[in-house]
Amino acid sequence: MSNLIGKLLAGRYQVQQQIARGGMATVYLAHDEKLDRQVAIKVIHPHLSDDPIFRDKFFREARMLAKVNHSNLVNIYDQGDDNGNAFIVLELVKGITLRQALSDFGSLQTEQIIQVSKAILSALAQAHENGVVHRDLKPENVLLADDGRIKVTDFGLARELSADTDTGSLVGTIAYLAPEVIRRGKTEKASDIYSFGIMLYEMLTGVQPYRGEDAIQIAFLHTSNRVPSSKVENPKVNSQLDQLMMWCTEPSVENRPKHAQEVLDWLEGFSLDSEDLAQTLLLPADTNFTEVIGDFEELEEPFQQFRRRSLGFRWLLASLLAVSLGGFGGWWYGSGPGALVPIPNLSDTTKSQAKAQLSDLTETVIFKEVFSDSFASGTVIGTEPGAGILVPRNSSITILVSKGKELVAVPNLVGLDLVTASAQLIGSRLAVGKVSEWFNSEYPLGVVYSHSGNTDTKVPVSSSIDLKVSLGSIPVVSGLQLSVAKAALEAAGLMVRKTEYDYSTSVPKGEVLAVVPDEQEVGKGSSLKLVVSKGPATVKMPAVKGETILAAKSLLESLGLKVVIDTKWLTKDYGIKRVTGASETVGSTLRVGQSVTIRSR
Repeated sequence: MSNLIGKLLAGRYQVQQQIARGGMATVYLAHDEKLDRQVAIKVIHPHLSDDPIFRDKFFREARMLAKVNHSNLVNIYDQGDDNGNAFIVLELVKGITLRQALSDFGSLQTEQIIQVSKAILSALAQAHENGVVHRDLKPENVLLADDGRIKVTDFGLARELSADTDTGSLVGTIAYLAPEVIRRGKTEKASDIYSFGIMLYEMLTGVQPYRGEDAIQIAFLHTSNRVPSSKVENPKVNSQLDQLMMWCTEPSVENRPKHAQEVLDWLEGFSLDSEDLAQTLLLPADTNFTEVIGDFEELEEPFQQFRRRSLGFRWLLASLLAVSLGGFGGWWYGSGPGALVPIPNLSDTTKSQAKAQLSDLTETVIFKEVFSDSFASGTVIGTEPGAGILVPRNSSITILVSKGKELVAVPNLVGLDLVTASAQLIGSRLAVGKVSEWFNSEYPLGVVYSHSGNTDTKVPVSSSIDLKVSLGSIPVVSGLQLSVAKAALEAAGLMVRKTEYDYSTSVPKGEVLAVVPDEQEVGKGSSLKLVVSKGPATVKMPAVKGETILAAKSLLESLGLKVVIDTKWLTKDYGIKRVTGASETVGSTLRVGQSVTIRSR
């Protein structure tokens, strides 16, 4: 990992100290030379910076937060790339995370819970209003600043609701993921509400509702259980907040609040008669240290040697700068200090066209091929730094050229339970598509028995793979009375559309002979037909004596009887020779299919 301490990024940000690090990026304290302020800079690790998909996800944080301006969201100031060091510049927040508060103090007091919840929901409501879901809401991403502000951060996993959220990867910390995200990768506003509900449970009790040895076990608990009342863990919790938690963690999306504003409105009503909660959340004095976005380890003694600049000075500086930029924009970008110029949008052009458009800006152009789902092979996707970013003239600019869709093999999912199959798809960089459940006697309940895409077939990355999950066998109802059979099938979610009757020598009258589905695949809600026994069929023995052999034979066979002919005559004489007797007496009751012998001598 390269050390950027002492370096000047993008000709503007003087890196001073490393303050946090994680598996994805390193966060530095830096000084913004142009605006004379301290900022946090999040820099991707070099081994990840070369991955265009990962870089896109990283820069998505900047694009998402650029849409949402709110006092409870960490501000983002800039993004860029300096010699392969992809970075975003963020507001520096001094304080601790909600995770650290929970670790240090366990469950929070009611007033503290309401204050933190209002801040989180207010930030989410603004994000949801702008069509953005967070996707990774958890205590690590809620900052409690020293000055009393509460900030939601780390929208690195956020996605626009207009994007293809249904085919997104199973991302986020598993302990806070909603059931629909685990099952289908489907993320929506209500998924953020579920995550908040789990956080609310943790603030009420000091622990998570589900604890397990591994992520798969916890995922299974989220998809197969209902979050219990927090009173089970802590009987002293506020009953109204417990009810709110239960509402937010409803397993079904339809039963949850649809929007963060709905939950915030509930909390506003709850706190009307409470103490004034607008004051700063008070925490012990020994917790005063700096926390910056993400899951990072705090380094020893961060920020202790830096002074705070007054808010009035920052506003004054910002105002003067805004006036200056507004009045002298042309001078600034044309020939003023830094001679910054915006990179044009080169998407959907050819390599030669893109290079020609950059000819007046720089002579240093690098072509880099990357996979793309949206652009045909050979077409320009964009640039690094991105379109609209201000850079000095003659800066090095990389043109990203599509080499088509990246293909991956579909894994064999047959025989796996749904959670394991979903994890394998995500591990293969594929998405869980439509999950349907069907009765299948060959596979146990809950097991995948079929999926789209043949095993080892190559499909584009992020493709949706549809799964068919077994409901087990259709209930066996043969031999049961009709009323009992119907009740058993309807209890399994099936609909008896029609009942037919047929004779049977083996099944007593009134019992089910067979189940006939209307369609080849049978699932919950499917319709079917029941065939019920009428018992064995019977007929009366007719008089055949004196009839020709041929006529007697035809009559008996028309009644469903089998005919045996005892005669000395040739077949050609059957039409003229007469029956002299029969094995059964006239008027006797015979079963359909029974044999009758006729004689002619």
